[in-house]
Amino acid sequence: MDAAERRRYWWGHWRMGIPALSTLLLVLVMTAPLVVPVPVFPQLALLGVFVWSIFQPGLMPPWVAFLVGLVADLLFAQPLGVNATLFASAAGVVRVLENRYGHHAYNFDWGMAAAMVIVFEVLTWQLMALAGKPVPLLPLGWQVLTSIAAYPLVAAYCARIQRRAFGPDRAR
Repeated sequence: MDAAERRRYWWGHWRMGIPALSTLLLVLVMTAPLVVPVPVFPQLALLGVFVWSIFQPGLMPPWVAFLVGLVADLLFAQPLGVNATLFASAAGVVRVLENRYGHHAYNFDWGMAAAMVIVFEVLTWQLMALAGKPVPLLPLGWQVLTSIAAYPLVAAYCARIQRRAFGPDRAR
């Protein structure tokens, strides 16, 4: 394969990075300043990993979720590996649940996302305490509530990107 063929080959596969890039955009959105009296910013990146693991499991494997989590750890100034481990675990759990339950309703996905957010926040609380940077439970509780409420927005965002990038014949 010459250089031009290699470029055409890789340029033809640009869509493979869309789930990771759109989730990284959600990570960047989470760093935006929000002027409210309580920390209410939802865990958009986790929801993005969750939704892309359902929509395109081949394009959001656990190792990609791990890399997105590393970027999140760096941007959020958390101990390296907290989000990386939990994002990769979330992608793995979604794969297991998808294999077990197959095609299911939107409300089931929302309930699964709610359960995953709760477990994620509890594990974040424990891992941060283990790393010597304990986080109070009240902010994590607010984040659970806003994350569950934000699930429809993240699902619509990812669905729109999927329809545009992968066409209606592959949309779910």
